[in-house]
Amino acid sequence: MPSVEQLKQRLAQHLKAKRIDGALNALSLLEREEPGESAWPRRTARLLRAQADTKGELVALRRALELQVDQGLVLEAIASCQTILELAPEDPRTVETLDLLYMDGPPVDAAAPSAPPEAPPANSTTPPALGPSSVPSGWGEASDEPLDSLILTDVVPGARAVANDGAAGVSEIPIDLEDAVDESAPDLHLDQWSSSNDLRDIAAAQAACLPPADAAKGSGAARGDRGASLRSELANIPLFGDLDPASLHTLIRRVRAVTLEPGQVLFRQGDPANSLYVVVEGAVVPIAEGDRRRKLAVLERGAFFGEIGLMTKQPRNATIEALVETKLLAIDRRLLRQLIGDAPSVAKSILRFLRARLIDRQIRTNLFFSAFAHGERAAVAKQFRFLEVEDGAKLIERGRAPEGLYVVLSGELDVVGPASPYEQDVDKELASLGLGDVFGGLSLIDGRLPPGDVVARGKCWLVVLHEGRFRRILEANPRLDRILRRIAQEVAESSASGQEGAVLL
Repeated sequence: MPSVEQLKQRLAQHLKAKRIDGALNALSLLEREEPGESAWPRRTARLLRAQADTKGELVALRRALELQVDQGLVLEAIASCQTILELAPEDPRTVETLDLLYMDGPPVDAAAPSAPPEAPPANSTTPPALGPSSVPSGWGEASDEPLDSLILTDVVPGARAVANDGAAGVSEIPIDLEDAVDESAPDLHLDQWSSSNDLRDIAAAQAACLPPADAAKGSGAARGDRGASLRSELANIPLFGDLDPASLHTLIRRVRAVTLEPGQVLFRQGDPANSLYVVVEGAVVPIAEGDRRRKLAVLERGAFFGEIGLMTKQPRNATIEALVETKLLAIDRRLLRQLIGDAPSVAKSILRFLRARLIDRQIRTNLFFSAFAHGERAAVAKQFRFLEVEDGAKLIERGRAPEGLYVVLSGELDVVGPASPYEQDVDKELASLGLGDVFGGLSLIDGRLPPGDVVARGKCWLVVLHEGRFRRILEANPRLDRILRRIAQEVAESSASGQEGAVLL
């Protein structure tokens, strides 16, 4: 009998030569040698699909699913369930497996069929009557609009107007749990900070946030224990673990399983964006297109990407290509809008997730945020409050210290100030701020008053680290002061060289 390594080599050779029968035989032997490895029946199912053997594919998928459930591989189990349901809609055994995932047991309508995401019924996104201040009119008709088209003050309970230097049109959206915000400054460990911002640092930082690849919890568990294991694993996955049972039910029944071959492109830079993805197994690489293609990172099991496509109409900012055979779960924007329409309180969970994702993106790529140690990201993100700003609202007034450090999550703002030191009464647009831009921190650290007003151009979503929290973090970490002054110096040098937008605050 060949060794496992020899069988793997034989499998690779057959696959390279496109000898499906030989590959199936190698997989059968591998499954016999490693009966606890769910990858072998899963790969068998892929090959049987290529042969149009639907019955054999279902049998292999069910073997893989059984192992994934026993081992608590929740993402893999959801993906296998969705693939089975594509072949055998409402398969009772598969629906029962999905029921194991609900945090508090399945909702009353757990057995009700759900429409596939690509072709929902005409009324699938029309919410029930929820009162005059819950969901704005036209919600169902605009089901594929980005989430930033939603008026959060109409949807999220407890939204309140805030005084912002006396300016109207700024509201704080309460998205944290009652005990989620720690008023004390995070204990940041800056010894891990590197001034380098190259792609290797970013990739390493991202890799440090990923869950371990080995999520196995053992096998042979009783049915109840298996369900508890899956629910426990699911609770640790961002977005999934923060939803109420009914919304979780809808989410896992409507996510899409996507499979990529090595080298296959999921989408290209510049393509329209309307879905968020989570890597179930394998790995993908974001690639910045241009004169020279640059690989930005490696995204492996548990990594999310594509969240900007949920928030805005911006096209994809990178190409995504599979490094190896890869399985993804796709969460469509239409689905999240339905969740919010059915239960407006879900908006808080989704916004918490998006805030954490977008702040994490800043921490990995922005020089200021790179000062924070990787393990402190969650604490830092929770310090930021979520703001909705109406068109024309003034967020910062020239000559007055800003109320905090701001990060733009969606929309655009203008910095408007004097055309020159000699024309103080003549205003012009000094700069434009958009997704991911950070402003306000330099004015707080070096005492310079803002050179212009910051005014919303259309509705915007931002997060703000208010001055009190900002200064507590600064006092606890003297090195952060030096980092900010370095940034201020770089901005001043950019301004002296006449670079557009260098006047930022």
